[in-house]
Amino acid sequence: MQLTEEELLLLPTDEDVAFYRAHGYYKSLKLFTAAEIDAAIAGSERYYAGERDFSLPGDARGWRPEHGNVLRKNDYASLQNRELAALVRKPLLGAVAARLCGAPIRLWHDQLLYKPTSNPEKAANVGWHTDRGYWKTCSSAQMLTAWIPFHDCDERMGTITMIDQSHEWPDNTEGLDFFSNDLQGLEKKFKTGGRPVIKVPVNLAKGEVSFHSCLTIHGSGPNLTPNPRRSIAVHMQDESNHFQVHRYADGTLARHPNDLLCRHQEQDGQSYPDYTDPAICPQLWPR
Repeated sequence: MQLTEEELLLLPTDEDVAFYRAHGYYKSLKLFTAAEIDAAIAGSERYYAGERDFSLPGDARGWRPEHGNVLRKNDYASLQNRELAALVRKPLLGAVAARLCGAPIRLWHDQLLYKPTSNPEKAANVGWHTDRGYWKTCSSAQMLTAWIPFHDCDERMGTITMIDQSHEWPDNTEGLDFFSNDLQGLEKKFKTGGRPVIKVPVNLAKGEVSFHSCLTIHGSGPNLTPNPRRSIAVHMQDESNHFQVHRYADGTLARHPNDLLCRHQEQDGQSYPDYTDPAICPQLWPR
């Protein structure tokens, strides 16, 4: 994996890295060309139509046409579609992530997202949440997400919104909910440690990318434009991440879909999912 001289100029500066680590998010320069994004749109349309280039066990994850014109979330789309795979595995994307967290990067999983035009009878917000809240079986708190809109995206379209510096707050991995439309209700559950709640909408031009820590609280409001908000979230793990056993307060074991998809390895007579499985969690940027 190598970058061109032009791509090297697109990597975060030392000041950008310091900002990411202080604030919990980072807005990139233009990492993708219009042609690369347009190819991803075409690939997503093929995916929504039921076409698959690669097979994945149990391909019934997320939105299907019979669900109608609602918020769509489809996991692992890049493992099943060549255009989305090309976007997610572009070395520059992994290189930026590696620069921000200071470690080699592997894919964790991706989510193809589609937010329809706002319907007063059916809200389509993305509730305040942390990604870490859904990754309890992961040992690393340095994991991060790249959110790639497939067009210009601003507040009117319901762009991703960060809670500034929330990655430094007390634990907010419980009680928040991606699927909740009640942004105000969820905000009342924030554990701020006495710090102010500062909301930062990340307005992006086509080809730019928003990165955030797995501990940063984020969400988004309604799409008030006549066009759907289309994007893909690329969740990434640093090289130190591995499976860990986690029990919730009620004693139940935490699970993640990767636990079923990844190969397993034996340790102390037990079988554990291997989050370095190259078929499910390919390397995006090496050391």
